[in-house]
Formats: sequence, structure tokens, C-alpha cells
Amino acid sequence: MVYSIPSKSIKKKKNLLDYKHRIEMVRKAVYDYEKMSVLDIEYGYIPSYTIHTLHNIEKKYPRNQFSILLGKDSFFSLRKWKNYKFILNKYDILVYPRIGSFYHTIFKSEKGNIIFLEAPIIEISSSFIRKSIQKGKNMKPMLHAEVWDYMNKHKFYIKK
Repeated sequence: MVYSIPSKSIKKKKNLLDYKHRIEMVRKAVYDYEKMSVLDIEYGYIPSYTIHTLHNIEKKYPRNQFSILLGKDSFFSLRKWKNYKFILNKYDILVYPRIGSFYHTIFKSEKGNIIFLEAPIIEISSSFIRKSIQKGKNMKPMLHAEVWDYMNKHKFYIKK
């Protein structure tokens, strides 16, 4: 599995940590998983678009086939993505369930498949973690220990 760090233009920039911090936390989170790796190919892309990331990954690994894994909430914003129709027609989209998001949008895909995964719904998201830390809650049990230590060291999301 390949994981990249997009700096989505859909998100407000004020909510995003610097790229170098986000990529470092992902490296720490996946370090123990031999089938996962982090590609640092989006550094300097402002904004960063998924279509560009996919194109660059395919150039680097032409023999591999790639899919996109999204939370159901992110899936509903897919129409806002650059070249979303091309993405839909070329790649399998794996959609992870989320509480409170219902299937109400129909996408047509000529080649790729949209696969709604049957998986346990985990009531956690990055925004939930950020907001909880801002409220002074201990989120250490929800994060990889090294990621928590890194966030704590840099005092990310702590109100000043």
C-alpha cells in the first residue's frame, strides 16, 4: 500500500500543519508495517491535486495498479476534485463507511469501480483528534505512540 500526503486545496490552509510535519507523522505511523510506505512526491505542490499524485506514482511504478481509499464523507466531495471524471473512469475507488454519511450521490464509472466497503465504523477522524486536543482532552490512546510524542513535542493543536 502506498500512502501520500496531499495538501488538499478543498481544506482551508489554516487547518493544515506544514507538509514536513504531516509527512513525518505518517512515517512514524506506518513504520512498523512492512507493506506500507510513504512517498514524498507531493512536496512543493501547491495546491496538490490527487490526479497529479496518481500520475507521478504511475510514472514511478508503471507495473502497479492503484486504487483510492476514501472515507464516505470525502467521497461526497469527489465532484470538487480536479479531473474527478477521469479519476472515476480509471481507478477503483474504495469507500470506507462513516457515521452520518448516507449514499445520496450517484457517480457513473466506465472502467473503475466504486466499492463501498463493509467494515467496522470507527468514530474517529483527524478533525475530531485536533478539536479534542484543542479542548485539552488526552488523545494519546487514539494515536501511534511516536505520533503522539511528536505532536506533543511540537505542541500541535494546543490552544495558546
